[in-house]
Amino acid sequence: MRERSGESKPPLPASLRRRSDLDAVREDISPYLGTTVEERSEILSRLCRLAAEQIDARPDGQRILDFQQRRSASSLALWLRLVASSRAAG
Repeated sequence: MRERSGESKPPLPASLRRRSDLDAVREDISPYLGTTVEERSEILSRLCRLAAEQIDARPDGQRILDFQQRRSASSLALWLRLVASSRAAG
């Protein structure tokens, strides 16, 4: 459908506007910039409690907790290199 001259579309809500991945990340973290370690710790605690409540509410909650996805060989090799590097650095 074409716009008539002189008419403009209403602006899209922010969640529907196109944005780069970097802009999306910046928007996501903006409420937490400037927070203290204690404030971030409390946010993380609340998120963990919420996740636990949601898993408890599911009949397959224990299966979810028991699931372990296999790591790729490249992921494991990277992890081992990082651990070795960290240990060497003291």
